[in-house]
Order: sequence, then C-alpha cells, then structure tokens
Amino acid sequence: MDVKRIAVIGSGLMGSGIAYVSAWNGYDVTINDIKQEYVDSGMDRIRNDVMTGIDKGKMSMTEAEGLIGRMKGNVDLEAAVKDADLVIEAIFENMDVKKEVFGRIDAAAPSHTILATNTSSLSIDELASSTKRPDKFIGMHYFSPVAAMKLLEIVVGDKTSSETIAIAEAVGAKQNKTTVRAKNSPGFIVNRILMPVLRESILLYEQGVATMEELDTAMVAGAKFAAGPFALGDFVGLDVAFNAMSTLYRELGDCFKPPETLKKLVDAGHLGNKTKKGFYDYSGKGPAPEPYKGVDRDWLVTRVSMPVIREAMILVDDGIANKEDIDKAMILGASFPEGPFAMAQRVGMDKVKTEITKLHEELGECYSVPKMLQ
Repeated sequence: MDVKRIAVIGSGLMGSGIAYVSAWNGYDVTINDIKQEYVDSGMDRIRNDVMTGIDKGKMSMTEAEGLIGRMKGNVDLEAAVKDADLVIEAIFENMDVKKEVFGRIDAAAPSHTILATNTSSLSIDELASSTKRPDKFIGMHYFSPVAAMKLLEIVVGDKTSSETIAIAEAVGAKQNKTTVRAKNSPGFIVNRILMPVLRESILLYEQGVATMEELDTAMVAGAKFAAGPFALGDFVGLDVAFNAMSTLYRELGDCFKPPETLKKLVDAGHLGNKTKKGFYDYSGKGPAPEPYKGVDRDWLVTRVSMPVIREAMILVDDGIANKEDIDKAMILGASFPEGPFAMAQRVGMDKVKTEITKLHEELGECYSVPKMLQ
C-alpha cells in the first residue's frame, strides 16, 4: 500500500511535529484533537516552524504554501480517520485513554488503514488489543523536536504483519528519518538503555560518591556526551524521565525503581528547565554548587557506562533488537557519542566482562553478567 493520507491524533508538541514532517514530505495530513483551541495551537506551532524555515532559507514561499495547503485540522475523530491510510496517535501517555481512542479509530477507519502509536514506553500489544486489526498495529516512536531528530523507532508487536512493518519504515524514510526496529518490550531501545544512565548517576549522588556537577562533567569531558545525565534530565523533563523509569519499574522490576531524589523533585513540581528548577536551579537564585569530592573521572565514566553496555547486551540476548540498530538508536535518539557496542569494543570485551562481574559481586542481581559475555 502506498500511503498518501495521514491522520495525526493529538496536536501537542509531538503531534504537531509529526504533522509538520509529514506534510513537508508530501503527505496530506489531518491533525485532530479534542478541542478546537488545541488544534489551533498546534497549527500555529506549525506555521511558526514554517516561517522559521523561510527566514533561515530552508524553505521557499512556494514550498511553505504547499506544506500548509496539505494540512487541515478538526475535532471530529471519526471524520479525521475516515479516509486515512495511516493514523499516528500522539496523545499523552495513559494506557486506558489510548485504548479508548484506538477503539474509536478502529471502528471508523477503513479496513486497509495502518494504526500507529507514538508511545515512548507503553506496550504495543496491549494497545493493539483494543482494535480488531492487531496485524495492522505498530509503534512509530518519534523523538523531540521531531523536525530535528532523525531517529524513528519502529516497534513491532507480536501480531504486527511484515507488510505493516514495511509500510511504517517506508513512511519513516519519506519523512527523512533513520528507522531502527525493536520488538515490543518495555522502553524499546532508547529509553531502556538511557534510563540506567540517569538512574546510576542519581544513585551515586545519593550515596555521596560524587556531586551532580562532578558526574555531569565526567560524562561530558570524559565520555564526550553532549550533556551530562542531570543536565539532560532537566532538559527532557523530570516528569518524562520519571514516567519512563516508572514504566520500566512496573514491567521489569526493582532494577529500574526510580530513585527517591527523582521522585521528590517530581512530587514538588520541580521538573527541570521548563519549571526553572530540577536537579539544578535555573532561576539564578539557587544555592552554590556542592564542592567537588575529587572522585576519579575515569572511574565515574566506567561506573556509569557499564550498566548501559549491560542493558544493550540484554536487548540483543533477548532478541529485542540487533547491535547495529541499538548503536544507531543511541547516537541519533539520545546523542550518545558512540553506541554501547562501539563503546564496548573500544574498552575491550575482557574489561567489560571484568567490570560487570565486579559490579555483580558487589551490588547483586541488577548487575548480572549478560549471556553474551558468559
């Protein structure tokens, strides 16, 4: 099937971004939300992005007019999907609400229509169960900001057909995204591997091993990360990080339990950059940084990196994704300087095994040695 018409359900930051890249790359797009003011806000965001593109010389006026001409918005869900070839849901992360919405979409959309969810961590199979077309159900997980981020995680459910996978990957390619494929599992690739970076860093901070600034500096200066785990957490939003980690905790157990520091900040409404306070204070009135504890930078980098490499290996051991897609996903979706497997090769597999074995002996089953290393 050749997709021509896409319906995007949800006009927030993600939904409007998906609608923008779809219309920019030639698809006819209907953007839908529950209130007209939400639709108007999403369309305004898209127009602002278009004007920015014109101002920066990335888009001609003719191209801009074509993009806007391929878009329409409405508040009638059934009308939005009645002639769609592909529906991409991009509403907030609530399983019950998403299932209710997909039940309505399934009843109204043509029989050939592919149904996709932009969820970052919820089960594709459970969402698909709310429809009568699980073979045509798939995860298409975009990253924010959608126009700039090149990665698209294609998440395959137990009953997703090969034709559905091929169609989703073709749409991603036309949207100028690099697609990686993962079997349905908690957190898919990026969140499953990214959360241990943040969790390990918080635990080291809580244990008094190193300050937040020390850990961030180690990962930026020592490991060449674009941002340290605490600064990145504040940028992404601590509520987003907490929800992703909570999903992993619920699905995979105590090894992903959100640390108390993160929970307390979220409960207090300190969500990072967007609230001017998170791990760090951005109001200009916060306390002075804690004095450094003088921990060896290379030791910190190794200590944070090993659980990340371990988690990537478990994904391969469990048949969720392959090494190449994992490395690609972490570079494009999480701005890693190199993928976990490239990192392991550079460090040396013998050292990786030694370090993870040491962690396992000292800290228990949450650091068990992956099958790949045994």
